[in-house]
Amino acid sequence: MTLPPYSTRPTLRVDLAQVKANYEALKALTPRAKVAASVKADAYGLGVESIGRALYGSGCRIFFVATAGEGKILRDAIGPNGAIYVLNGPAPRDKGTLLGAKLKPVISSVDQARYWAEVSREVNEPPYTAVHIDTGMNRLGLSEAEVKTLAHEKDLWRAIKPDWVMSHLACGSMTDHPMNAAQLLAFKRLSAALPETPLSLANTAGIYLGKNYHFQMVRPGIGLYGGKATDRPDKEVGKSVVKLLAPILQVRYIKAGENIGYDATHTAARDMRLAIVGAGYADGVPVSLSNKGHAVIHDQPIPVVGRVSMDVTTLDTTDIHLPVQIGGVVEFLGDHMEERAREAGTINYELLARLGQRVRRDYWKPRQEPVKSGPRPSNRSTPQKRTPTPNRPPSSKRPPSRR
Repeated sequence: MTLPPYSTRPTLRVDLAQVKANYEALKALTPRAKVAASVKADAYGLGVESIGRALYGSGCRIFFVATAGEGKILRDAIGPNGAIYVLNGPAPRDKGTLLGAKLKPVISSVDQARYWAEVSREVNEPPYTAVHIDTGMNRLGLSEAEVKTLAHEKDLWRAIKPDWVMSHLACGSMTDHPMNAAQLLAFKRLSAALPETPLSLANTAGIYLGKNYHFQMVRPGIGLYGGKATDRPDKEVGKSVVKLLAPILQVRYIKAGENIGYDATHTAARDMRLAIVGAGYADGVPVSLSNKGHAVIHDQPIPVVGRVSMDVTTLDTTDIHLPVQIGGVVEFLGDHMEERAREAGTINYELLARLGQRVRRDYWKPRQEPVKSGPRPSNRSTPQKRTPTPNRPPSSKRPPSRR
């Protein structure tokens, strides 16, 4: 038997041109504000090196990550320019990374402020910071009492050198939720107690609440990657940038009454044709899709039957009249990401962030960007350098792959 050329490894196809287009579309919605990019959790699972370089190429110069380690990876990818803020703040074991990679910690408590002031006195040019105020989410951020302390201790404020004051919306995804207006008022009131500093409140969802929430900077995340952020998705400008594709490893036929998968959670009610597909929960197909989720074959939604395994998922292809064969491609994540998230009982953020490390990332570059030409041929017989391919980063030294 001759098999088609295929790999058993699943592939995540990431359209970098669309990432750039989404960034530009969000910029158009916020013409008076800077547009930063949230690229934490490996750019929501899509690969922070490639995503960071693409956004930097679109003019983005402010990035947010969660940890110093994430910031170091991004710094190596985009180079020495651009501001990278670490949302989880400074910690003693991260000091070397923060200083070495010129990362800016986000200060969320007076204790963090005092620690960073001590660090700043040890070096000649300590990085600036951002100050995070809690306005009702009760997650990270200075309490109202801590804001008053920081406002009173002017030497401490000068020591940590904040260049932004920020907060985070708890209910921005629900456009009519009263907490949005309450947080907006709290943010204005609390930030007014501090020395005058540029302000930032809105994530992707907050952008759609209107210009009153934009201030001097917005910080989109999921909207850059095509995920919907609000209860009015038809008003959002972002388009899908990802497809999780996996090969059919085996086609098998079973009789009515036979069981499928771990714990025999599905019993065939009829004779069935099954496709065993090479992607499971280790790759980002949630176990919660077992017996109720769908994948796509030949543009048709196909039900998941049995329990999703670590490495494979079983699909019911009985009613497909087009060929289903080994090496064929199945789509688990793509234009229907919101629907897949609902089926899994989760959110689009988690579907992206839990994409497995062994999934091969396939980056599609913008079609309209010309390839830089190499040196012109000379009359000499010396060999010429090869023209760089569009799949290589703009730097002359290609960073090692993390995949």
